[in-house]
Amino acid sequence: MHVVDFENLNGLSQDFIKSLKSYDEIFAQLKSIEQLDDDEFHQLIMDIDDFCFENRIIGYHYTNAIKNDILGKGIIIRTGEEIRQNFIQRHFHLFTKGEQNRILFEWQKWFDEEDAQRRDSIICFDFTTGALKNGGADDLLSYYGGEQVYLPFIELPHIGEKLKNIGTPMILKCILNPSDIHTYTQYPWGKLTVSSYHKLKKPDACLLEPSAYQEIGVNPENIEIIKYDK
Repeated sequence: MHVVDFENLNGLSQDFIKSLKSYDEIFAQLKSIEQLDDDEFHQLIMDIDDFCFENRIIGYHYTNAIKNDILGKGIIIRTGEEIRQNFIQRHFHLFTKGEQNRILFEWQKWFDEEDAQRRDSIICFDFTTGALKNGGADDLLSYYGGEQVYLPFIELPHIGEKLKNIGTPMILKCILNPSDIHTYTQYPWGKLTVSSYHKLKKPDACLLEPSAYQEIGVNPENIEIIKYDK
């Protein structure tokens, strides 16, 4: 079974690489692959998408967490309430009584039922490391506990600084089953593969990276932990 890494296209069939190379001159003239309206090209996207679905793919999850938790349990599915209660049990002693009260107040204000429906019991992934370059991963790597913990405290320096000192910034490189992943895009892996190839050839090209999440955990054996140093 192949494992496709969209960051560098490792794991992709060489037949597909050969097919993509045949478009090099066209890609050089395009800002986005969406500008190319061609039946054979669309078929290539669909064929690559099928290939990815029949194999495994790499997803990147950015976090500031306790390394031994990842080594022992992997990434587990939890509600926001479960995450915050775990934080209270393990780390609340690091904060003054006034800070504890402020944390509870802000959590109650920020994390309502609507937010729970949007965030609870899912794991979000990127499929390239572009967020390391554009700042999209900065807060996730800086503040301990994920958005379900830190989101209200980015503008509260005393609490925010303490959150920065609890865990370890890590990039979790995960082997995923595409069938477990929810996206909002048709042929997401085919489009991402082709646009990743396009960007490798033309760095200012547009990358079609899908927003994606899954509702099952990732076992430790399917995770490579990459410590992040700014």
